[in-house]
Amino acid sequence: MSASDYEAKRRSEAMTNSDRQSIAIPAESDLAGLLGKEIFFPTGLLGFPSCQRFNFNRFNPGEGSASPFFILESADQEVTFSLIHPDFAARDYPLQIPTEVTSILEAQSTADLVAFLIVTVRDRVEDTTVNLQGPLIVNTAFLIGMQLVVDEYPLRYLLLLPAVQ
Repeated sequence: MSASDYEAKRRSEAMTNSDRQSIAIPAESDLAGLLGKEIFFPTGLLGFPSCQRFNFNRFNPGEGSASPFFILESADQEVTFSLIHPDFAARDYPLQIPTEVTSILEAQSTADLVAFLIVTVRDRVEDTTVNLQGPLIVNTAFLIGMQLVVDEYPLRYLLLLPAVQ
């Protein structure tokens, strides 16, 4: 699904399903608890099934600047992913979590879970995209995560909205 198809679909229908729950926006203090910790992904990430242990850190651009980006660095191989919380990337991304995912991640509720999107940095910053189709879901209490596949969202979604002419 293209990004424009996604936008049209999101405007035309609301996702409601009784066996799914929304993830709340995490407080900065919730994310701080993940910094410097190792997160275990039992099934790895798509395309990287043998990468199961990842170190989670905030991206530091230097010069005292704050950044909405995080770094997920594999402890198993030389693989690193840039991440961002969905609220910084997509205006309308009501990610619904199936109840079985809550169970798999040993969460008491979705309040224990936080979502991240993988960022693909391009040569031109305006071409940088996020993967809305494959969010990472992390249990902040038990430091366990998994990658979902959400077919209704695009794989490549521009991080920066084009300037309105």
